[in-house]
Amino acid sequence: MKRQTRLLVVTGLWMWATAAWAHHSFAIFDFETKIEFEGVVESIKFRNPHIEMTITVTDAEGKESTVHFIEGPPANMLVRSGVVPDKMKPGSKLFTVGSPLLEDPQKYFMRAVRTADGTEYGM
Repeated sequence: MKRQTRLLVVTGLWMWATAAWAHHSFAIFDFETKIEFEGVVESIKFRNPHIEMTITVTDAEGKESTVHFIEGPPANMLVRSGVVPDKMKPGSKLFTVGSPLLEDPQKYFMRAVRTADGTEYGM
């Protein structure tokens, strides 16, 4: 009976670890490409496991477009780095660097951010 219990526990842990590892796969993003954006935060979900943010950017001709960062670092990692939600709230001006989603190049993984006060945060 002990052997069956042990086997069941090991199998359960293995399955849990596999699911956790799969969640953190970043293979869906093109990390060979880094695109820079300067814009204003439209919306942000500052939470774990990953923050999400939308910014509005304006090109040289004055045309506005929206950039979606569908994934970024965990909120607790940002806070440990000194980024607090007030520095990235809606209406804040930011300079960001992102890598596009392979299946939808209009969505990005946030790689770095510089706040209006000039503080840079790599992710």
